[in-house]
Amino acid sequence: MAFKGTLFLVVGPSGVGKDTLLDGAKEALGSYGFYRFCRRWITRDAEAGGEDYRPVSDAEFSRMLEAGAFFHHWEAHGLRYGLPGDIRDDLERGIHVILNGSRRELAGMAALWEDTVVISIEASPEVIAARLTARGRESAEEIEKRIARRAEVPQVGRTVIRVRNEAGREEGIRALVQAIVGSAGQHFRGEASSLRTVNGNLCVISDAHPVAEILRAQGSRVELVNAAGTEVVAELAYDTGDRVSADACLLDIKLAARLGIGEGAVLELRPAPSPLSREVLRRKVRGEELSAADIEQVVDEMVRGRYSQTELAGFLVSAANGLTTAEVVALARSRAARTENLRWDAPVVVDKHSMGGIPGNRITPIIIPIVAAAGLIMPKTSSRAITSASGTADAMEVMARVDLSPDELRRVVRETGGCIAWNGNLTHSPVDDVMNAINQPLGLKSAQLDVSSILSKKLAAGSTHVLIDMPVGPEAKTRTAAEAAELETLFRTVAQALGIQARVMVTDGTGPVGRGIGPALEMRDAMMVLENDPGAPADLREKALLYAATILDWAAPAPRSGRDRAEELLSSGAAAAKFRAILAAQGMRGARAPAPAPLTETIATPAAMEMPGFGVRSVAAIARATGAPLVPAAGVDLLALPGAHLEPGAPLLRIHAATSFALQAAASRARDALASGQLFRTVPRIAEPV
Repeated sequence: MAFKGTLFLVVGPSGVGKDTLLDGAKEALGSYGFYRFCRRWITRDAEAGGEDYRPVSDAEFSRMLEAGAFFHHWEAHGLRYGLPGDIRDDLERGIHVILNGSRRELAGMAALWEDTVVISIEASPEVIAARLTARGRESAEEIEKRIARRAEVPQVGRTVIRVRNEAGREEGIRALVQAIVGSAGQHFRGEASSLRTVNGNLCVISDAHPVAEILRAQGSRVELVNAAGTEVVAELAYDTGDRVSADACLLDIKLAARLGIGEGAVLELRPAPSPLSREVLRRKVRGEELSAADIEQVVDEMVRGRYSQTELAGFLVSAANGLTTAEVVALARSRAARTENLRWDAPVVVDKHSMGGIPGNRITPIIIPIVAAAGLIMPKTSSRAITSASGTADAMEVMARVDLSPDELRRVVRETGGCIAWNGNLTHSPVDDVMNAINQPLGLKSAQLDVSSILSKKLAAGSTHVLIDMPVGPEAKTRTAAEAAELETLFRTVAQALGIQARVMVTDGTGPVGRGIGPALEMRDAMMVLENDPGAPADLREKALLYAATILDWAAPAPRSGRDRAEELLSSGAAAAKFRAILAAQGMRGARAPAPAPLTETIATPAAMEMPGFGVRSVAAIARATGAPLVPAAGVDLLALPGAHLEPGAPLLRIHAATSFALQAAASRARDALASGQLFRTVPRIAEPV
């Protein structure tokens, strides 16, 4: 769509001060590129005075008329008046045109443009008489006759705004300016700035812009619309200096990208509308159950940014532990509908998700190639780390591209049967961004919101079978067997409603899995398992085989057990070959995981001990102190196995860091954890996976 300008026809009787107000309004708005104060052609001598006009002879006026040079023309009081013909061009380009009009010609002029506003400048007879007398051009009798024949503004089917001009010049000009900017579309030149805000929805205009006062009075949020009709609600800020030019609107980098801001882009700013679903949201805050249609309405307004942070916080706090199963299903569907949906020409599409919270546990790069080598399709979309030292996407990225587009992902899966890609370009819903911006600062934890998010991604990915890795332990995300049982029921029920088969495997979450903690170190361990290296972490290999075997028995049953098939594919090198094919298809960055960061320090036990195993939180905290995952080669190597007898001075863990500051910080944290006993597991391992 193209933004159109508004045609303003300013009228008023002689002596009302119309010309003075127009001159003042032109001075106030003239520097803004979306306002044009148009001078009339008049067959009047240049020395006659009065309004700012273009004098022209009668003969020249006739030639211009014949050449089609006028937007509109008329005759009055023995004079001929003409409006420039390029007015329509400006209106079509979104420029607002302000004309000194004639009440007699209002009907004809208003018919020329659909979006026309009439502004009537008015004053009392006494004020008009005083001004005409001071002007000294007419006798008292002529002034009396002029006032007597004052006429009302004729009805022309257009909005009429009345501006009283009695309180003084400055007040009258201000009233006219506000009438114009308050009735026109607020058009700005969109400019991408270097700003990068947390929520990515900030825009900035000059505090001196006449519309600033109007927008400020209506709240801090505005709706931005681009020429394509894309609507985005943003937070509005005002620059009180001169960093933002008159008619520019500076946009946060993400906001500019969402609106496709390019050279010469025009935006329209509107006060953010009140959410239609506000009462629905309030019903949830009161604890009522919402229908699927209600959920869809709330999600739609949420993604458009039409709720305040306070309203969103209230909704999410209520929803965190107050959603019914039906509401979780509806929320998952709404989330999935707002992201890329992948569909596959296969009856079975498998996926795996870990509830997370366990350092190491990098089984996905092992499972995917085993399952794909067995002939199943497994398009895995994974997240980056939020609070841990590495996510699956972080680890995969040290060896291959993970920022695949939907078409690239389809190609990789078509060529290899599997992939490990970052979900940010794929199944990550904008609803996640909105919710995370509230949940994370508040520390909200909700199984119901988590299940809706996880299964929405699997629904969008086209998965038919989803295996859930649910580590349980006092420092894991799922802390008790009772929590695990309740969460498993929710997963199964919601997945079934979405047409997905889900299976939950409860595993030990009392300690890390594998040896390396950090993107490069975790990928090194996974590669050692795939390449059948004798030094590969045994627990990582065993857990990956268990999950791969479960998927094969479940999704592709055969006479031979899934365990036998998985072990054969791994030991024969078929899984490693498949992984190398996936790396090549995604865009290989290296045949091997990069070397660990060069600065190291080894933490040793001060006394003889029976190694209980490492704790979850302490190891994760030490690894993050090294700079992981932002520094992919940083992290921690765990050197002592659970159950081992250690003599004094035996190495416990080795820290890898890229800077001496990070090394010192991580080593200090490790020594404190060792001294306090927090470095080790505090409870026995839970039962074997079920």
